[in-house]
Amino acid sequence: MKSYFILIFILIFSFKANCDNVEILNDIPGTGNEVVNHSKITVHYSGKLDNGTVFDSSYKRKQPFVFQIGTRQVIEGWELGIIGMKEGGKRSIFIPSKMAYGKKGAGGLIPPNSNLIFDIEIIKVEAPKYKILDVKDIKKMQSKGFKLIDIRNKNETDKTGIIPGSINITAFDENGNFLNSFLEKYQSLVINTDNVVLISDKGDISSILANGFAEHLGAKNMYSLSGGIKAYFEFIEN
Repeated sequence: MKSYFILIFILIFSFKANCDNVEILNDIPGTGNEVVNHSKITVHYSGKLDNGTVFDSSYKRKQPFVFQIGTRQVIEGWELGIIGMKEGGKRSIFIPSKMAYGKKGAGGLIPPNSNLIFDIEIIKVEAPKYKILDVKDIKKMQSKGFKLIDIRNKNETDKTGIIPGSINITAFDENGNFLNSFLEKYQSLVINTDNVVLISDKGDISSILANGFAEHLGAKNMYSLSGGIKAYFEFIEN
């Protein structure tokens, strides 16, 4: 359990990425389910160096690769390059070294500082186990008994206030350290079958936590507020 939340900490502080240098070289659109953050994806792929040397291929192994996007199970370039693809789609992406294996390379197959090209085919896309809640639906969900959990720290809530009726349980301190007390407080108020909406500043951190609760703690009805508290106050002011 503790190791999982250490992983969340790592994910949160590597969440912002510069996607400017990932290039789509070729794209054949699919027609099935779309890849979104935290989708579980089954793919076939072929990876090669930018000189054309193939270093890996699931086609040759005759075994598709399955992973969950947004959890750093694959290199950063993959995370950025396949968002928005759909089942049946095929895409070739160029990934610069810094978004692949960098200065270390990978074993004897990928030299240090290697740019990579991947041909990726999306076989299957499974939706995340949590859902995204639009700010316009907050009041309706509260009337249905949904529990709103604001995970921001005191400095953040003091600046903006919280949504009326929500509960503030701080998940990270001002230095970004995960608070062990968070899970204990959360579980004293929430059971796994409750409808729960997690709220963060912009919605990115709450989506990571919502995915964690759904995937690893068995939560059945998890939501993350789209755009976070900023989107909510923008909505009520307009």
